[in-house]
Amino acid sequence: MKKLKLAVLLSLSVISTQGFALCRYDLEGFLSDPYNSVTQKFPTASGQKLSYKILNTTNQLVYSANHSSLKMMNDAIIEGGLTLPQSGIVGFELNTDVIPTRLTNTRKDAKSYGILLQDKDKNVHSILVIYNNSSLLTDQDNIKNMVLILIMSTDPDTKEVKGLYSYTKPIEGISQQNIGIYLNQNSNQIGLIVNKNNLGYVTTLLSKPKDFTISSEAGFGGFEANSPYLNKTMSLELVTDKSKFTNTFPTGTKDPCGN
Repeated sequence: MKKLKLAVLLSLSVISTQGFALCRYDLEGFLSDPYNSVTQKFPTASGQKLSYKILNTTNQLVYSANHSSLKMMNDAIIEGGLTLPQSGIVGFELNTDVIPTRLTNTRKDAKSYGILLQDKDKNVHSILVIYNNSSLLTDQDNIKNMVLILIMSTDPDTKEVKGLYSYTKPIEGISQQNIGIYLNQNSNQIGLIVNKNNLGYVTTLLSKPKDFTISSEAGFGGFEANSPYLNKTMSLELVTDKSKFTNTFPTGTKDPCGN
């Protein structure tokens, strides 16, 4: 009887492991930014979630993170990219804490995700998501607290990098921002969901992505000693596991691991 119970437990363990394989892609690595020598590693990097506290500082602090085994050369992924399914729809999400009200004086807080997708010949496409809150921002619509999404793609023939899509909206009272991104690997289309609003497919990449990686940054400064935001914990999170998705993606969407 004991052997039978043990066999049942082992079989259940195998079924559970096979049926609910997690899709993880950590952001616990750090590559120094050649264009910003003061960039530091995030104070807290746990799996796919990054966090920091707003400090009393006049000088801007900048934190950065990427995958722990990532190796890059000339903006191409050499090692450490996550291989994508080559058919169907692939989705993932970004969760970001922001200050929902407009900052004044010299206070500023910004966060960004640089998503690099490359094809089999290492032509790179990119999705850039930026949250920026600063009175110093210059925008034609005078937006001082915004989310900006840019999509760019490299032409495989000419190697020219082309801007395909731009999205700008003010941040209005939502302290945790959520973005869903989905790639149609049959048509090379990119779809967006911004705070549960599905924008549908917004553009088409010039070649099919084979693998991808993501780097995250956060920067802040100008917060005085009596600021109500002092010591506030801010976080950035990449969600690649399908079981943790909160958006309604197109039917049949897989996570980047193919689940």
